[in-house]
Amino acid sequence: MSNLLTNQAKKVMAEKMFVEDGMTAKAISEQLDVSEQTLSKWRKDGRWEDKRAEMLASPHKIREILIKELKTVAEGGVSLIDADALAKINKVIETLSSSTSVQIVFSVFKEFDNWMADQDPKTAVLFTEYHKQFILFKINQEG
Repeated sequence: MSNLLTNQAKKVMAEKMFVEDGMTAKAISEQLDVSEQTLSKWRKDGRWEDKRAEMLASPHKIREILIKELKTVAEGGVSLIDADALAKINKVIETLSSSTSVQIVFSVFKEFDNWMADQDPKTAVLFTEYHKQFILFKINQEG
């Protein structure tokens, strides 16, 4: 598969794998047949660390973590998350933000893209590309 991909396609896939999927450079390197040195350059030039941090702080990702935690508690386990502290921190972040944060935009787009995929998959692909471009625009605006 990776032999058929252009370097630009590999770069786009590598960024998604690092930022959205949380994969390590080593795992990406092996999967896409790209050197870790090249990934390191792409990572630095594209500010992937910042994008990953934004992703991890997104309401969508936090919700995902909280649902896993809810399952743990429902099965009799002990919660490792202080939900009250998390809610307070989130409230402060919301009040400090004068515009819609990248995290919120990402969460809304993700929810919309999933819904749109059920309505009209071909159109959903188009929207997804524009949503990605807009999110990158917002990240660069904030940076």
